[in-house]
Amino acid sequence: MKRLLIYSCLTLTSLMGYAQLDVDVDAGGTRQETQAQSAEGSKKHRLFNKAKDFVDKKWVKNVDTLYIQNPKQVWRISMDSYLSQSDLLMKSTIDGTNLGAEGDVRCKPRIRTDVSTSLGVRVGYKGLAAHYAFNVAGDKGRDFSLSSSGTWYCVHFRLHEFKTKEPEVHYEGNFYNFNEEGSDLERMSFTNTWALTSPIKAKTMVLDGYYIFNKRRFSYKAAYRQSVIQRRSAGSWLAGAMFYYSDFRFDNIANAELILNMGDVGRIKQWEANLGAGYGYNFVPAKGWLISAMAMPMVTLYNRVKTYSYDSYYRECALAEEFLDPEEVAPEDRFFNQMGTDAHSNRIRLNFNARLSLTYNWNRYFVNLNGQFYNFGYHHKSNSGRLNDWFANASIGVRL
Repeated sequence: MKRLLIYSCLTLTSLMGYAQLDVDVDAGGTRQETQAQSAEGSKKHRLFNKAKDFVDKKWVKNVDTLYIQNPKQVWRISMDSYLSQSDLLMKSTIDGTNLGAEGDVRCKPRIRTDVSTSLGVRVGYKGLAAHYAFNVAGDKGRDFSLSSSGTWYCVHFRLHEFKTKEPEVHYEGNFYNFNEEGSDLERMSFTNTWALTSPIKAKTMVLDGYYIFNKRRFSYKAAYRQSVIQRRSAGSWLAGAMFYYSDFRFDNIANAELILNMGDVGRIKQWEANLGAGYGYNFVPAKGWLISAMAMPMVTLYNRVKTYSYDSYYRECALAEEFLDPEEVAPEDRFFNQMGTDAHSNRIRLNFNARLSLTYNWNRYFVNLNGQFYNFGYHHKSNSGRLNDWFANASIGVRL
């Protein structure tokens, strides 16, 4: 990162030097001033070139060229097609009085997006890359990522935002079965699919990084960034760290009934920090081909969940001694307020991170298929949950 900052600063300084050369003599600049500025600009330009040569040499330093090839072209551009899905499952025990039941009810809300298809573009310079994609099928959303890869490390940031209108809630409990003879308690287990007018808005962010021990012969960026080419098979032990953040919110008065069924919770935030170690292997079955796999068990050292609870006219009707139909409440009397928040940390748990990639290189072109699976979870008293987040990406690109 320090090298990148130095490189960026010198680039900016060089550009500023060139800008100073564009002097309008008639507007007051003298020939001596112009020559001085030209000399200063040339000096900065030479300094910039030296810094660039230093970065370029460091970029390929200590690499066994029999295993890793650095293409002459340093720029890359590719078109991507993504398949992705996020699946949040929560488990909690809530008071069944509000739901027409006796005693506690086991509630399992599930917010799962459709498998979404997105189109995007990725631009890279050496080990740096930026990517943006937007959904064209499935739930609405967008995906943005930044990455930096060197011989011994890789750092990747991904932001995924999406909306969904069809959560599911599964119930298990003793519900009253109303009939002509009165009401009987009956043990029931059923699932409700909600059709919301106000969508659930979700945001997930993942920042992960890996340290590569066999940096001379194994290249992570050959499999996932295509900035270099793996020529022979090699593997490496990896050390990794991952930070995760998610925000699921449906805190809208239009979702008052759903919030009541979720124990008054209308927004859920989660933070996780993980450390782990694993192994990656790059298999080269033939010239131009690369099959890469990585598996990394991780330990969750920090896991915190914060929930936001809400009061509403819908909840007030449910708690009334006599049944009140929420639909009969006048529009001006319908209210929706935040009651409070509850934040708690969870115990240490085992997590898992896995990646798979297939690449084919020819001339200046490449085709890549890769995918990644994340699993995050939490547990606190009678509440627990987990989030599965995965994506598969197909891209075709060219080196420039």
